[in-house]
Amino acid sequence: MRGARWSALSARIRRVARADGPEAARATVAAGLTWQTCTTLLHIPDPYAGAVAALLVVETTVVRTASAAARYGAGCLLGVLIALPGALYARPGMAGLVLVVLVSVLLGRRGFLGHYGVHVPATALVTFALVRGRHPGELASHLAEIVLGIAFGLACSALLLPAVRVRTAERALEELRVLVARCLDGLADTVVRRERPRDVLGPGWEQQLGTALERARTAVDEAHESVRWNVRPAARRRRWHLDHRVLRALTDVAHQLTATGRVLDAHPGAAGGSGGAFARPYTRLLRTTALCAYSCRGGRPHPALPAARQALTRLGTAGCGPPAGDAGSDRLLRHLESALSCLSAPAPAPPLRTHRVRNPLRTSLRR
Repeated sequence: MRGARWSALSARIRRVARADGPEAARATVAAGLTWQTCTTLLHIPDPYAGAVAALLVVETTVVRTASAAARYGAGCLLGVLIALPGALYARPGMAGLVLVVLVSVLLGRRGFLGHYGVHVPATALVTFALVRGRHPGELASHLAEIVLGIAFGLACSALLLPAVRVRTAERALEELRVLVARCLDGLADTVVRRERPRDVLGPGWEQQLGTALERARTAVDEAHESVRWNVRPAARRRRWHLDHRVLRALTDVAHQLTATGRVLDAHPGAAGGSGGAFARPYTRLLRTTALCAYSCRGGRPHPALPAARQALTRLGTAGCGPPAGDAGSDRLLRHLESALSCLSAPAPAPPLRTHRVRNPLRTSLRR
C-alpha cells in the first residue's frame, strides 16, 4: 500500500516537473542573468526588484510572456506617473501620500492589468518614498532593474527552447474523435434496442462529451498560442488552420449528436417505425457517420461520405422514410444530415507561395 502511494506520488511529481520544469528553468536563468548584470554593470549590491520582475514575467509561451511583460511594465510606469506629482507638488507630505495611494489602488484594481495591477500602488509607494527622500539615483537604479528584468525575461522565454504544445492538442483531438465515434455507435445501439441513450451510453454522456470538447478547444488554443512568435523549427512547420477546422467540424457533429440523443430520449421509438424499414438503414448511417468522424483529421473527407449522403437522401423520400407526421424521425434525419454536412466540408487549401522568378510565357492576372 505504501509502495503504491510512493509510486503514485513520484509519477505525479515527474508529470508536474515535465510540464512546469522548462518554465521554471527559464525563469531561474532570467533572474540569475538579471542579478548578475545589475551587480556588474549597474553596481547594485542587491537587485531584488530586477530578479522579481524577471521571475514574474516568464510564462509558458512567448505570447503570454510578452503580454505579462507589457502589463507589468505598464503597471510600474503608471505607478511612477501617479507618484511623481504627489511627491513633488503635494503639501503636506501626508496628503500627497494619501492621494497617491488612493489613485494608484483605484487604477490598479480596474482590471485592465490583471493581477499585475498590484504593482501600480507598490511602484507608486516606492517612487513616492525615494522622491520625497531626495534619492533620485536610487529611483533610477530601481527602474533600471525592472527594465533589465523584463528584458531578460522576454529573451529567455523566446530563446531558451520555448514550449510547443502540439502533442497535447493532438491527444485531446484524438480523444474527442474516439468519444464522438463511440457516442454515435451508442446511438445506433439505442435505435436497435429501442432504448433511451442514457441507458446505453450512461447518464452523464452529454456532460462527458462537453468536457472533452472544452478540453480539446483549450488544448488547440494553447498549441496555437505556443506556435506564435516561436523560433523553434518544430513550431514553424505546424499548420494549425487544419486543426482548427477539425475541431470546428467535430464540435458541430457533437452538437448534432447531442440533439439526436435528446430526440431519442423524448421519443424512444422514433426510429423504430415502419417495421424496421427506417431503423435498419438509419442505424447503418449512424455507424458510417461514426467512422467518418473518427477519420476527421484535416485532410480529405472520408470516401464513404458521398454514399452516406445519397443513402440519407433516399431514406428521406416518401417511400423509404418515416411515416407521415412522425416529427421525431424527421428531426433525426435533419440532425444526421447536418452532421454529414459538417464532415463533408473540404479542408482549406495551403497558402500559395509566391516566387520572385516569373515565367515570361505566362500572362499576368493583373489588368
